[in-house]
Amino acid sequence: MERAPRMGIIGARRGRQGLGPFVARDLTLAGCEVVSYCTSSAATLGEAREQLASVSVEGVGFSSAEKMLTHGPSLDGVAILSPAACHGEHLSLALEQDLHVLCEKPLLKGSGGNGESSTASTIQRFHDQGLLLVENCQWPAAVTALAEQVESFRSAPEQSFAMGLAPEGQGLPLLQESLSHPISILQECLGPDLQISAPHWDWNHDQSAVSLTCQAHAHAQVISVRIELACTSARPRPAWLEFDGLRAHREVQPEDYSIRFRVEDQLISIPDPLTTHLSHFTGLLRATMGGCPVPDPSALIRRAAI
Repeated sequence: MERAPRMGIIGARRGRQGLGPFVARDLTLAGCEVVSYCTSSAATLGEAREQLASVSVEGVGFSSAEKMLTHGPSLDGVAILSPAACHGEHLSLALEQDLHVLCEKPLLKGSGGNGESSTASTIQRFHDQGLLLVENCQWPAAVTALAEQVESFRSAPEQSFAMGLAPEGQGLPLLQESLSHPISILQECLGPDLQISAPHWDWNHDQSAVSLTCQAHAHAQVISVRIELACTSARPRPAWLEFDGLRAHREVQPEDYSIRFRVEDQLISIPDPLTTHLSHFTGLLRATMGGCPVPDPSALIRRAAI
């Protein structure tokens, strides 16, 4: 019987909007063993321990990722859930320790020029070392679940795609936090060789909201794309997507975080896409640990570049 993959969590608290306890819970449900975790300082370890215990996850706590990876229990992989500014450091540590990685979006901060080259180089290094690297993009799983109940979402949009999200921040952070979501959906629908052209940005006066329009190309198909991003204090965060003008509004129930979509007069409940995504990640992890080649990194490189 194969053993459970041994995982560590970097960024184990919920913090402002962190996913640490939920990722630890769902990795455990998927068959992993969460054996260690870390926060950014000793002062927050107690809070992380309590939050993990609330989802029946235990492990050895450390006050930094470096301490966890160099002095902690042996690991097969790590979930990097730290702030985006720390991802570069933590990805490098994982490479040094030959660890598979699930990484919160974006993989690395930076845009264009050397930033784009550095991201592609990091992704390629994981592949060359035979290590799994998966970005934590949950929306494709949500769309797949929606498509099982609404026929109009079962095939790729033919003419247009649109999405609205409510990330935190102003200016560039709005884009860094959000664009992996629509791009990952478009790659799932149109194929991994997705290309974007004719981008146009329309910011509001304080850069707390932006409307992005562009064209998405894959093979011979071209569709129009509109992405609406707006910082808001509303919780749970509003979100919606459209295929050829048919809109699905996401609704998150605050009492249990269950998710459903409202499509015209239908109300469709779906499984938690984080749980689905981490089950898929664990399957890939088991396969890679069992000797299967790691997936082709080209789709992830292209998504990061876009």
